[in-house]
Amino acid sequence: MSPNTSLVVVRAQLRAGLPMVAGYWAIMIAIYAAIITVVATVGDTDVSIWATSGGSAPKYFLLAVGVMLTTVYLPAYVGNGVTRRDFTLGASLYILAVAGVYAAIMTLGFVVEHAIYTSADLMGGLTDPYPVRAFGDGLETLVAELLVGIVYLCCGWVMGTCFYRYGSWWGIGLIPVTVLPAVVTEIGFDSLWLGYGINKGFGIDRPPLGVGVLMGVASIAVAWVANIALTRSVAIKKVSG
Repeated sequence: MSPNTSLVVVRAQLRAGLPMVAGYWAIMIAIYAAIITVVATVGDTDVSIWATSGGSAPKYFLLAVGVMLTTVYLPAYVGNGVTRRDFTLGASLYILAVAGVYAAIMTLGFVVEHAIYTSADLMGGLTDPYPVRAFGDGLETLVAELLVGIVYLCCGWVMGTCFYRYGSWWGIGLIPVTVLPAVVTEIGFDSLWLGYGINKGFGIDRPPLGVGVLMGVASIAVAWVANIALTRSVAIKKVSG
């Protein structure tokens, strides 16, 4: 394995992927800003708008980013002489970078919204305690969002690999299996909306942070190892054009 080649993959992926990530968040934040402006003006809400806004859509975006790693990028890199192992290492570092951006933005969003809610006197109307009320809450949120981001990217990566290796029908049929690590991680952190919904439906209290971290790390490891096994011998299809 060549570390230099893997770093080339990381740099190339960041150049290709970060503008897309920035564009997504620009749209997401603009929509949120419009909603929070109305909420602060009206002065009536019982939930964190940032939590509900980030409960699903950003994760689905991360899932899509992961899908592209095998379906779009793997053939191009291998076709240009990059080994699967070098690509896997480079793509893994890229996943850490994208998930880090996601976690940082989600955490900072709570900090900003807390200030807005406090200034608009909205805290008293919330049905649940605000997610981030102190520095410790912020650190817990950062850790949780980082692992959630990584697992969604890894699940998307495995999903894309299944579609690429086995075709559309098998890829569709395997979707419930490929997203299972994300489901387990969400349960561990009681994340909106999937984990929170499952825990509430079964009457499960939010697990301690340490338990959530263990569940998240184990889920990421399963998804990552599964992807390595699937891509190790996958036939590379000819890249058109």
